[in-house]
Amino acid sequence: MAFPCTGVILAGGLNKRFDGQNKAFIRIGGKRIVDRLLDVYHRLFQQIVLVTNDPAGYMDVDALIVTDHYSVRSSLNGLHAGLFAAAHEHAFFAACDTPFIKGALIQRLLDTVTPKADIIIPSTSAGYEPMFAVYKKNCLPAMVWQLERDLLKIQGLFRKVRVKTVDEADLRTVDPELVSFFNVNTPADLVRAETLHKQNR
Repeated sequence: MAFPCTGVILAGGLNKRFDGQNKAFIRIGGKRIVDRLLDVYHRLFQQIVLVTNDPAGYMDVDALIVTDHYSVRSSLNGLHAGLFAAAHEHAFFAACDTPFIKGALIQRLLDTVTPKADIIIPSTSAGYEPMFAVYKKNCLPAMVWQLERDLLKIQGLFRKVRVKTVDEADLRTVDPELVSFFNVNTPADLVRAETLHKQNR
């Protein structure tokens, strides 16, 4: 890997649509989503960080467990905590409810990292994928600036740092159905996830 990178799992959501059930521990095909992520991460990253506000719940997870630095709940807060804890200059982020991430797609992003880009982010017809992207530590000051002002939209960073996009056609060369971006938000998504699992065994 030309630019050594930390792998970060974001597990700070409230899981309201699952009655508070931790989505990281939902099983698909008999395996917890967080373990599916770890299987991929262990093949790619020397350091793995998991961001959560429930550290005790993850004592069996083989990762550095960290918590948010700011009290406000937001994805930006999780990005900041993970990037701050990263031992490397770059960190790849994914959410704990994405059961089908493909290592080849992560590697595709990592292959496009350059010294002149602070964020490497997929861009599809649905928009950007800020929760499946590579961030450089150069982003930390801009993250702090926003968090201290309760400006919590990740897209706000894009005007402050150097962003490089990877387009949909390129992404589909390694993940034709873009299943890496599928996340389990609702019980209906869980049903679909089981179907996808059976189709891709």
